[in-house]
Formats: sequence, structure tokens, C-alpha cells
Amino acid sequence: MSTVNVLIASGDTASADELGTCAESVGFHVMERVNSVQDAVMSVESLYPDIVLIETVLFEKRKTPEILKEIQIVGNIPVILITDADEDIPEIFLESNRPYGVLVRPFGPILFKHVIEEAIHRHSLERGENDRRKRMHSGAIVRKVAHDINNSLSSALANIQLARRSCTLEKNQCRHLDDAENGILRARDQSRQLLMPSVVPKDKAGIARKVSTHENRRQNTARNKVSTAGKYRILLMDDEDAILSATSEMLSFLGHIVTIAKTGEEAIALFRKAKDNALPFDAVILDITVPGGMGAEETLPRLREIEPGVRAIISSGYATHPLLISFAANGFSAALIKPYGFKELEESLGLVSGLIGL
Repeated sequence: MSTVNVLIASGDTASADELGTCAESVGFHVMERVNSVQDAVMSVESLYPDIVLIETVLFEKRKTPEILKEIQIVGNIPVILITDADEDIPEIFLESNRPYGVLVRPFGPILFKHVIEEAIHRHSLERGENDRRKRMHSGAIVRKVAHDINNSLSSALANIQLARRSCTLEKNQCRHLDDAENGILRARDQSRQLLMPSVVPKDKAGIARKVSTHENRRQNTARNKVSTAGKYRILLMDDEDAILSATSEMLSFLGHIVTIAKTGEEAIALFRKAKDNALPFDAVILDITVPGGMGAEETLPRLREIEPGVRAIISSGYATHPLLISFAANGFSAALIKPYGFKELEESLGLVSGLIGL
């Protein structure tokens, strides 16, 4: 253990000298000696000692739990109480306001050293656990922010691609749509790296996908319309209105018939109704997270009760969600990570249909 820095709060000079001598005899460094708990609190804020020794005689005017909370919780410094008899140990009511140790006179340097080092060690373990929880909490915030960003980008990307595919203007006049799409794709990669910072995109060129000429754009659009001539009845479930609108438009552009639902409960009712009317859905797209309702994980088993062979695509803005990573093991045919465009949508539908592409 490195040198232990000690702050002593004692009622008189003789007691302070005794504690100081004991501390120095076992190799500790006495940073300061004060004669009131208020001075101890002020010194903690400026000196940041490793441990604070406080004699119980100083707690006459202020309650012990208040002082311990002020130093141990706010100042994040462990406290050892020094007393002359067991009956002088004040009653501590709250677990968080208990001292890290108590020394009852008379005590020798070995016990003194052991109690202080044990207190510092326990405090460091607890602080490490608190730091770990803070990191976990920070990670959860990052994931939530990335999810919300991906949801926003998803509708933006879909609308840009819809507008660009419908564009009949010359190349220079469609350039702004191309630039906007490339910006969305860059933002998508950056958002995903919030969740997977060590992952480098395999195809950096995909970040800035380029359309060379208006003729290429026109030919691609025509080819897409031909390739999706076979109509599929698709049930799309997502709690975001913007995503429902944009994705349903993309699916309709590809030639499919789309029914939308905002919750798992609504999706189940629509799925059952379609089956009863002999117009079953060919595929369902289910969002993982639906605040206040059933998401993909809860909805799929219910759909299987109606139709055991239901073909489902799982979708989410949480790129590292376990259900997305192992979608097949969880009964899904494909996974859509938001934000997605035509390419990702067609690939997912291709997996559902058992084809390479639709």
C-alpha cells in the first residue's frame, strides 16, 4: 500500500499528538490536525486525505450520521471513529452513514494500522464497484442515444431514397439528394461505432455510396420495380410513426401490400384477422422495443400460435441487441438494423422468401 495520508480531528492537543505519533510510527503521513468536525469537513474538501480520524467527543453539537454522510458520501473519504469507551460510540442509524471502523482506547500501533488499512481497502473496493455501475449506466445511456439517433436516421434515409428513386431531373439537380443520403450513411456508421467502437466498417466505400449518372439511377429504379413484381402481404410493426410511414412507402414502392401496427398486441390482432379471412401475411417485420406494449420477442410466440410457419424479420436501432445478433436462434428469419434503406430491406425480404433477392 502506498503512503496513507491521514487527517486527524481531535478534541484537544494531547489526543491529537497521541494519534499523530501512532500514525507516524506505522508509516502513515499526517496531513493536518483540526479541533472541530466543521474544520475536518473543510480540510477534506481541500486536502483529499485517504482517511479521517475523528474523536467522538466532537459530535456533541452535530449528529454523527450527518457528519459521516458529509465526509464519506459527499467527500468520498472513509472515517474512523476514536473513542475512550464502548458506551461513547454513538448510535448509527443508516448503513450509508456508518463509519468504516472504530478504535476504542487503549489500542496499540498494530491494531491502529490494521483497522485503518482495512477501512481504506474496503472503501476502495466499494468505490470501484460504484465506478463500474457508473460505467454501466453510461453505457446504457450511449445505447439509448444511439437507438434514438438510428430511429431518426431510419425515416430520413428512407425518405431520401424514395425521393431519389423517384427523381426524374438531371444529374446536377438530383445531386443534393445524393449528398443527403451519403451524410445519413456516414451518420449511421458513426452511430453504430458508439455501440461497437472497435469495429471498423469492412467497406468504407459504403459510407459514401455514389450514383454516377441519372441514367444509372433510372435503370436501377426500373430494375428494382421489375424484380419486386411479385407482391407480398407484409405486416409492419413499429412504435414510431415516421418509420411506419417511410418503411411502408418503401415496401409499397417495391410492389408489396403493407399493413401497419404500432404495438405487438395490435399486430397479433391484425395477423389473426388476416388468417381468418384467408388473406394471411407472407412476412412480418417486428420492432424489438415498443414502450408500453409488446415488442418482437413477446409478439413472435403469439403469432406462432396462430401460424406456426410465420416468417418474421426483427428490427431495431440497438445494433448490438442480443436478439439482433442471434436472430436465427430466436426464431427470426432475418434482422434489420436501423437505419436501413432499400438495399437492406430487400436483402431481409430475400432471406425470408428463401431467395438471394426479391
